[in-house]
Amino acid sequence: MRGSPSWLPGGRGEWALLAALAACYPASLVLPPAWAREGGPLENLQVLVLGAGSVLALLVYLRTRPARVAMLALWVAPVWLLLAGRELSWGRAWLPHTADDTVTAMALWLQPLARPGAAVLLVWLLLSAVYYRIDGPVRAAFARRVPWMVLVVLLAAAMGSTCAEGHMSCHLDQVLPRAQTFEELCELLAYVALCMVQHVVFMHQMPAKPVPGGVHVSAVTPEKVG
Repeated sequence: MRGSPSWLPGGRGEWALLAALAACYPASLVLPPAWAREGGPLENLQVLVLGAGSVLALLVYLRTRPARVAMLALWVAPVWLLLAGRELSWGRAWLPHTADDTVTAMALWLQPLARPGAAVLLVWLLLSAVYYRIDGPVRAAFARRVPWMVLVVLLAAAMGSTCAEGHMSCHLDQVLPRAQTFEELCELLAYVALCMVQHVVFMHQMPAKPVPGGVHVSAVTPEKVG
């Protein structure tokens, strides 16, 4: 008989995530404003987190194929890259201010191709999500434990970032003294929370490591595609 999912926090990492959410506003008051500019340290940290999420997804794919969770990992990897491309303004953020005419011309030539390419990738992601039914591993992981604290932090950080930009008729940008820094901190935290959600889903689907001299049965047997 399948038990009900656990709603208890998973460990210190989730409490640390909640503490980081509470620290976003005070941290925005003390960090240098230059850290929040385009291509600054906070944005570079966001890209680092997104890149790490993509790499970890690819590693899970290599370890778990041909299980269905492998297809989920392969599906997630380019999503992280799409988010990183958005953060980098599709490469424009890393274009040096002192770039020569050749580099500038190349960047201008690639810019019109970035958004159509991202749109094609997005359509492929939607179709493959339906075809491979990648929702299965997510539902299986959440059936065991719902990472509610991570999800709450993810939602709160996303809303804080959106409101700090003046969207959703919530003009925090007119109230907060360092709205741009607060926005970048919330966005960074949202990406970290998203990585933790990915970790929860993948760890519940990973095959058990063999134990020398004994037999270990995995709690969750990954479904195979087909």
